Amino acid sequence: MLQRLHDLPVGFGILLTCAAFIAPALLGVFMLQPHIARRFSGEADVNTVLGFVLNAFAVYFGVLLALLSIAVFENRNRAQDSIDREAASLVRLARDLRVYPEPVGADLLGQLSAYVAHEVGPGWARQARGLASPGEVMIVDRLHGSMSRFEPSGARETLNHTQALRSFAEFVDHRRMRIAQGAESVPSVMWWVVLAGAVLNIVVVWAFDLRRLSHALVGGALALFIGAVIYMVLVLDQPFRGSNGLKPEALLAAARETGLLP
Repeated sequence: MLQRLHDLPVGFGILLTCAAFIAPALLGVFMLQPHIARRFSGEADVNTVLGFVLNAFAVYFGVLLALLSIAVFENRNRAQDSIDREAASLVRLARDLRVYPEPVGADLLGQLSAYVAHEVGPGWARQARGLASPGEVMIVDRLHGSMSRFEPSGARETLNHTQALRSFAEFVDHRRMRIAQGAESVPSVMWWVVLAGAVLNIVVVWAFDLRRLSHALVGGALALFIGAVIYMVLVLDQPFRGSNGLKPEALLAAARETGLLP
């Protein structure tokens, strides 16, 4: 259910997420808050005591959200770095393939061009779901087979061929790293802890001895902030997914620089 928010426009997604937290908070103000507050009505200075409790919850909950935010930002940065590294290795591989004699060089470059065209198209759609593309795998395997069957003649071709195989191995490693980054996400148990923390904070607010309107304003503002932060963490998690996901701009630039794509 939460994963579908990736596919929604940002404005609608954040409104939907915030509404999912604000609506129960306001509903509880009118239906549950009087019963919860009645439990503490006989206590002396109940608002001060609950204030300490709420501060403790807010600190731990805030630290949890901060750690989650840092984690998803770092994961997104690593994913972008993997794209940049793959793009750089693509440029080196294309340049190494150009030194092969014809028609071998043209055939190898054609296969590499087919790989890029597939990767930035249907392959990227699968990457957005954290999956490897079978089409990419077939093209890479075919390219590796073509390079392996080449028999260099002379020391110069042998040296160029060895360098091209080294560049190909580096390119494959960066490609695997990029695919692996697409599957990275926050564990589901952490999402359950975040939701439980959000509920606890709002329930503690209901226990305060305040007027109904004050409860609605305080609870609604808290729910709005929690919903906005959770939406931010959610859409930045799984960095390739949705309208906010990373795009293959670096790969496209590398392909155009090397002439693999027009």
